[in-house]
Amino acid sequence: MEPEHAPATSRSGVAAFVASMGLSAAGVTVSMLGATAITASTGGGDHGALWTGAFLIILFVAKAAAVRVVPSWSDRLGPERLFVLTNFGLMILWGGAGILVVLGAPATVIVLAIAPLAGVANGVFAIETPLLSKAFLSGHSMAAANARVSVVRGVTCALAALGAGLLINFAGAGWALMARALLSIPLVLVIRQAPRSPGRSVSHGATPAAAESGADGDSEGPGIMADPAVRRVILLAVTLTIATAPVIAMIVPIAQSLRQTPLVIGASIMLAAMSAGGLLAPLFVHLFEGRRSRGQDPLSAALIATGLSLVAFGVVSIFLTDRSELVAWAAIGLIFGGAESASHSTVLGQIVRVSGRFDVRHAIATMKFATNLAAPIGFVIWAVLLDTTNGATAILVSATAMILMALTFGRSRPVIAMEEPTSRN
Repeated sequence: MEPEHAPATSRSGVAAFVASMGLSAAGVTVSMLGATAITASTGGGDHGALWTGAFLIILFVAKAAAVRVVPSWSDRLGPERLFVLTNFGLMILWGGAGILVVLGAPATVIVLAIAPLAGVANGVFAIETPLLSKAFLSGHSMAAANARVSVVRGVTCALAALGAGLLINFAGAGWALMARALLSIPLVLVIRQAPRSPGRSVSHGATPAAAESGADGDSEGPGIMADPAVRRVILLAVTLTIATAPVIAMIVPIAQSLRQTPLVIGASIMLAAMSAGGLLAPLFVHLFEGRRSRGQDPLSAALIATGLSLVAFGVVSIFLTDRSELVAWAAIGLIFGGAESASHSTVLGQIVRVSGRFDVRHAIATMKFATNLAAPIGFVIWAVLLDTTNGATAILVSATAMILMALTFGRSRPVIAMEEPTSRN
């Protein structure tokens, strides 16, 4: 049976959802700055990039493992209930960790201990958040819905990054971890109070053919990966993740490598600029998706645009220093943030478009599994480069690799299995 068309969601309901998503994303920004500030300062800052890389690798490996089973959890519990329970768990996790750090417990040990649990929760968000966005913004494609949410997310994350920098610098990182818990509350309330109906619920998007091919992720995974169009999207998504995930997640050790002082304040300004770039995400998505109507590939264009902005970062880091470098980074960060955010929205749109008869949630889970396993590769590469060379080298190596991959696989003609439905998920 085909999923019912979602009824129009009230403007107030959409506004509440988007605002609460922005606050939740702001909490992620605050907690990641707090956690990486703790790891980067371990042992007086010596090998801070390696400690930060260790924390992020644990988190993303756990996230990758979780995305493989999220579809079955969602089938068993229901998408909204799973999302709410996960948020409750995260509130207890980050809130408790923050309290322990403020009370004087070993901060690095605590951050490393909660990393796997936070990774599992992030795995749930990686699958359910795009589908929630699509459910609330039912008149838009997957890419457009996520790009619109990215606008508010960009503003809130930019403000959160600046606020977190001041909070960590003057009060301590433990308070940033507690702020993560508080900023999760509005989203939980919105999802719990949302009306439940077959049309408004987060749809699994399964078609009869998909149901016949197997209900669990393991049975569908090999079928999905047998499609060359799907493999190509996942390969480019993996490349994007390896090259760009460390830019945001490792912003504190990057600022440390560039000798920004005060360290956390400099890192928060860089991150705020990149987050504010989310305002440009809908424009970039429009430009990237517009290439599809001309028979060109939107995903390779997205990677090239993001790679070129990374090249600008690297060039600036070679020729400028201190405050002038920070100002230039902030300006370029707006472009990078918009291109990078739009690239991930484009990836989502492409994986849904080429997945054909397969269940949308399983298609996204397959892609997220690959990208979350790829992220630790990027963290290892960046951590070693930051520890042995400098930030500019890490940036230029990543940008060059991403552009070359996009040019190589951009020549392949993408196989479009079906148009992305606008009323599903």
